Amino acid sequence: MQYPKDLTDALEIIWGEGILSPGGPEEIAQMLNGIDLSGSRVLDIGSGLGGVDVLLAAKHGATAVVGIDVEPQLVESARDLVARKGLAGRITFQLVAPGSLPFVDDSFDLVFSKDAMLHIPEKLALYREVLRVLRPGGWFIAADWLWSELASESSVVDAWLSNSRSTIAFTQPAAALQALMDAGFMEAQVTDRRRQLQEAGRKELTRLSGPLGQKLATILGADVAERRLASAKGRQGALDSGDLIPCHIRGRCSA
Repeated sequence: MQYPKDLTDALEIIWGEGILSPGGPEEIAQMLNGIDLSGSRVLDIGSGLGGVDVLLAAKHGATAVVGIDVEPQLVESARDLVARKGLAGRITFQLVAPGSLPFVDDSFDLVFSKDAMLHIPEKLALYREVLRVLRPGGWFIAADWLWSELASESSVVDAWLSNSRSTIAFTQPAAALQALMDAGFMEAQVTDRRRQLQEAGRKELTRLSGPLGQKLATILGADVAERRLASAKGRQGALDSGDLIPCHIRGRCSA
């Protein structure tokens, strides 16, 4: 289990209801810039607690959203969230196994993913599956944590991840872009977002060192608060060293 409840509870306090990674509604809007989801059927890969899916439906107008995840406790929590929001008729979740997507060809107008694909090492196989389930003209839009060429050997990265429960797949931006093109995507783009995440990370550190950290300690305990601050410091170090390169990814299925 990479996302136990003590971790997801802390991340929700830091980043908002149902959200497990930085950025929130503002980054979702940036990722979807120029995309009209009205009437669209959307697949969210790595749906986590479901907060992103609520935004895709309630704020961006997707008619139907299907979220998939490999951890059952996340799927259950996501279902609870959309039920509370009154969106269970438009948003559903499925527990899946790693590997091929459990959908027929041409099933979705958009395949979306936010900060979940860092756990998937075989990018080309993944992108081919995404393309397979997209309808002609449909878009693939994702945020992924990509890495520099030598990140796997970086002492900064090693120090950050040494206490992590997550399994990370190191992929370089150039390799991700080539995999998109090799999979058959049109208009393939990989956009470096490191500078923006550096700035956001510094603000997060300030909050975690102050009232937000105190809130975490009060609700979840001092140990959890200290781990979140240490993790944020480690992530910031990897961003500042240039080893960690968060990116936005886009590609379109040919019409």
